[in-house]
Amino acid sequence: MKIKLVLICFLMLLVFPKGGHAQVDRLSAFDYLVVPDRFDFQFEPDQYQLNSLLKFLFNKHGFHAFFTNELPDVRRCDGLYVRLDHEPGFIWTEVTIKLVDCDGILYYQTKTGRSKLKQFDKVYSQAIRMAFESIEILGVRQEEVVVLSLAKKSDESEAKASPAGTLSEPLATQAEPQPQPQPSSLYPSEAYLVYTHDGERYVLRKTNTGHQLYHEVGADLIFQGKLFQVDETLFFEDLIGQRFLAVFSQSGDLNLEREATKIIYKRTN
Repeated sequence: MKIKLVLICFLMLLVFPKGGHAQVDRLSAFDYLVVPDRFDFQFEPDQYQLNSLLKFLFNKHGFHAFFTNELPDVRRCDGLYVRLDHEPGFIWTEVTIKLVDCDGILYYQTKTGRSKLKQFDKVYSQAIRMAFESIEILGVRQEEVVVLSLAKKSDESEAKASPAGTLSEPLATQAEPQPQPQPSSLYPSEAYLVYTHDGERYVLRKTNTGHQLYHEVGADLIFQGKLFQVDETLFFEDLIGQRFLAVFSQSGDLNLEREATKIIYKRTN
């Protein structure tokens, strides 16, 4: 029993390092997850029930998983989308589960699941279950799914329930336009910027949730952290929750400072 507990703790250190809580928070912040009914290596939808297996596993471990045709009326970018990379081999078949957002940005990638079974239906099932151990150990708990049609009906019901005579201000006063918040001068005005650091390419994107930094690895953009503002000071929070003072130079470079550490991302566009 002690050996088993030690092994579990060791696996948690591998899969759930210092930045694990930040990773869980990011995945839990999405409302739902979409499992495609067919992957590119399948000849028909849900062949060998692999897609149903993934949907079952995600629902079992804290996600709100749907097939595409089951999705309620939701915002497309409130969810994550499942990709399955597979590498068939002479001895081993390997699969990796990836979770991406509506723009194809990679948010999470599992360890590689492997199987050397020869039956097609069993080899992928075994490899998927092995890969899914990385997700199972996270303890994700996604937020409640926001269904747009229900939210609209709720708003309409509240509006009907409010008597017209309860208005405490003249209509003319209520119709006056309210001042809109102005964009901060601490951020760049561009929505998409490319940087280099230590010979690697990085992308800073302006999203609905703010400016986020991604590492460009092949065709994938891997989330690195986000910028946020407190009063008149800009900060950057990385994957493990460390916070840096962030400053954009006149040339557009992104400078991050924390104690004796200084990181410079050189703007290229």
